[in-house]
Amino acid sequence: MPTYTNSINHYGIGAARVTNYIVIYEKPDLNSNVTERIYWNNAGNFITENKENRDPNDVFIIYLPNENKVFLSADDETEEWIRVCYNQKAGYLGWIKKENGKHGAKFYLYKDLIFEYGKKYGFYTFRNLPKDLKALRSAPSNDAKVIDNFNYPKYITPWLIQGNWILAKVTTMDNQTKTGWFKWRSEDGRLFGFVNFK
Repeated sequence: MPTYTNSINHYGIGAARVTNYIVIYEKPDLNSNVTERIYWNNAGNFITENKENRDPNDVFIIYLPNENKVFLSADDETEEWIRVCYNQKAGYLGWIKKENGKHGAKFYLYKDLIFEYGKKYGFYTFRNLPKDLKALRSAPSNDAKVIDNFNYPKYITPWLIQGNWILAKVTTMDNQTKTGWFKWRSEDGRLFGFVNFK
């Protein structure tokens, strides 16, 4: 799970949830060159063909193999393909096939991922967020009135997503609940938190 704002180098427009065997192609075509094959299982085995991709934290934005929750960042999609980043540090991009039976991937825009999974698992903010990004506002705008803040949230339940803003109920460590809008992403796509799959 990413913990800090620099934990994810490639943000893209969303994420691809992948199965435990991934074939990455140079182009969205089964006849194009295969640039990488990645295999993982819930016993902790992780195998790649490319020696530069031997650390799962460099490859995935979320890597929880025991729970079958493994995601790559994605920056484009077609009807049958998703373009993903398969090396966060080097920025390697390639295409994977969408779900088809047992193998493949499912694409989520980040807002859809947060909406679908965030209601079940909650949302968390990265540890090194500046204080002004932990402000709850009355409306989804930088100019809206600050109505509260959440320095140490225990649990965040997203209710509504509008652009780069989330309307959420925040439960603090002392079990107080606060409701308001806060930014989950910057204008240039940098994420400030993620679905709390743990």
